[in-house]
Amino acid sequence: MKYPLWFVVGGILAVICLIVAGNLMVSGPTVATFIEREFEKDVSPDDDIAAYKSQYVPTSVSARIARTWTPLSQTADSSGIYLRYSRDAVVIRPIPTGSSIHVLEVERAHRTYSGHTGGSWGWTSTYGSDFRGRGPGAGK
Repeated sequence: MKYPLWFVVGGILAVICLIVAGNLMVSGPTVATFIEREFEKDVSPDDDIAAYKSQYVPTSVSARIARTWTPLSQTADSSGIYLRYSRDAVVIRPIPTGSSIHVLEVERAHRTYSGHTGGSWGWTSTYGSDFRGRGPGAGK
């Protein structure tokens, strides 16, 4: 069966539009892209952490970020402010010249900062149930 040229071209354009739309949905703007655009790049402590700095105190920085990108949860202590998003975590700590801002994956943030965030971030297992580990006789 032979299709008219406009039908074939239209089909190809529709497929291209679907691919572009899918990519934009998956890799669209995130809190990490917002921070990259809004704050000055800094030296990262390692390859898995994006580091930035600001001349403003951590409370001002976190308020600016949270106004634009509402975190799923947040907590603060004397060491800094911790914002949790679906894929990323943002750690804002005081430095003499303002704030240090680190953006890292949520799992890495949990391993690194769980002593500061405790249970306030609502960590769950990969299967969606609360982690109740700690060994025999603990929990439940």
